[in-house]
Amino acid sequence: MARPHIEFLQNQSLPWEAEPLLPGAWTRTLSRDDETGACTLLSRMDPGLHFEKGSRIAADEEFYVLSGCYYLNGFEYAAGCYGYYPAGHPRAQAYSSEGAVILRFFDAEPRLMAADEPAPADHAPAIPFIDAMRMLWDRSVFDYRLNHLAAGRKILRIDPVTQQKTFLFMTAPQTHPTNWRGPKEHHPTPEEAFLIAGDLTGEYGTMRPGSYFWRPPGIPHGPYGSRGGSLCLIRFVGGAHVNHWSESQHTFDYQQAYEPQLPPELAALALPPAPLENPF
Repeated sequence: MARPHIEFLQNQSLPWEAEPLLPGAWTRTLSRDDETGACTLLSRMDPGLHFEKGSRIAADEEFYVLSGCYYLNGFEYAAGCYGYYPAGHPRAQAYSSEGAVILRFFDAEPRLMAADEPAPADHAPAIPFIDAMRMLWDRSVFDYRLNHLAAGRKILRIDPVTQQKTFLFMTAPQTHPTNWRGPKEHHPTPEEAFLIAGDLTGEYGTMRPGSYFWRPPGIPHGPYGSRGGSLCLIRFVGGAHVNHWSESQHTFDYQQAYEPQLPPELAALALPPAPLENPF
């Protein structure tokens, strides 16, 4: 996959750009695959946005509402709600009276489909609506090497073919590896994450609300800890979530400096991010 290592950027440093597929909406591009057009976007809908006409997009889309509320296909998506629409899934009667900010993940270029263009025949079933606020935290199936985080997760989707996974992940406050040392981990698939709330410290600094990373396969990372607790949305893309651990131990420090890994076009964002009031 032709997405560069981005770990991590603060989305507030990126400009809002007009959303080409939806008048009255604005977008920040968090990462993009130059070969396939697959991308991760932060989208903002203006209050009063409304369209009745049906449409379809030629890409699978996952989305999670961060703030505000909007309506689509008869569902009310408030903060904490999630949906998965496969390529060609119909969309109609969308509006947002108060505005909304939405995290969106596309597996290909998100272009509008022609009216007579057939939808892919082998796509996974849609997940029209999940209210994650009503789910309980699962604390039972964790790698013991993450025990120090006192973590929990809410699984939003596992692809029935590739086993790629999308889930919410939380850590408790005042967490750090035992004796301030721990192993690094890496995965055979890309991992991406968006920090929704709290703080999470690793070797590249402390992530704050609105921070984002895209990590290609095989890159060692960690250990992690949190002063005040954290809530992230995490995706393992294109395959199953597997942890591989180093035998060596590495130190952890809440004071880790911000030292991001960014492609040349984002190098200007490598300066320590200023305090930001609005996380999205």
